[in-house]
Amino acid sequence: MIDDLALREAVSGYARRIASSYEVGHALYSVTDDALRVLGCDGAGVSVGDPEGRLRFVTATEQRVVRIEEEQAVAQEGPCFEAFETGTPVVTADLLGEARWERYRSTAVAAGFRAVAGVPMVVDDVRIGAMNLYREAPHEWSEEELQVAQVLGDMASGYIVNHRTLSASRALAGQLQVALDSRVVIEQAKGVVAASRDLDVDAAFQRLRAHARKQGRKLHDVARDVVERRLEL
Repeated sequence: MIDDLALREAVSGYARRIASSYEVGHALYSVTDDALRVLGCDGAGVSVGDPEGRLRFVTATEQRVVRIEEEQAVAQEGPCFEAFETGTPVVTADLLGEARWERYRSTAVAAGFRAVAGVPMVVDDVRIGAMNLYREAPHEWSEEELQVAQVLGDMASGYIVNHRTLSASRALAGQLQVALDSRVVIEQAKGVVAASRDLDVDAAFQRLRAHARKQGRKLHDVARDVVERRLEL
């Protein structure tokens, strides 16, 4: 049964967090906790695809789930792995009657779980990862439960993609700032050379470039030496 109040609180928390600075690991933990409150699950875990396309365990609600998810990552088998590979939910109502995933199945049953659902985390056809939901008793997963589980999976995907985008934006901003700072120093050096050699700025720039090429140095470094009076051209 879906807890509508818990679902609204989960979505509201996501909306607040995604618009601010957050630590992605903590955000993913919040999604697994939300799964327990919203869906009444007994455990949940999130795994994320690495650059080589292998699924790597990231977060879980408790130590039992940690052991299962780690086993799944080692064996690269299980509902979470299949959901990641196919981009569709993969469920089983009772692991005791399940013929798939021998290593994963035995680990999950030994940990006290019987039903599991693997939910894909996909954004614009890009595989991000998958989320596993666990129940201690056999359970037929309803269409409504899987739809809500997908909402939670999409939230987890959103945290990861948004964090990557912000990191890339910050890296780009840093690179742009370095480029701007370099340009300022070069402009200053052009002025110094132009004034000291009675040249126009274009000729001063060519003088800077020629020296940098001849010495095998970066133009920015030559310009800084000129500005700081460690080099005369």
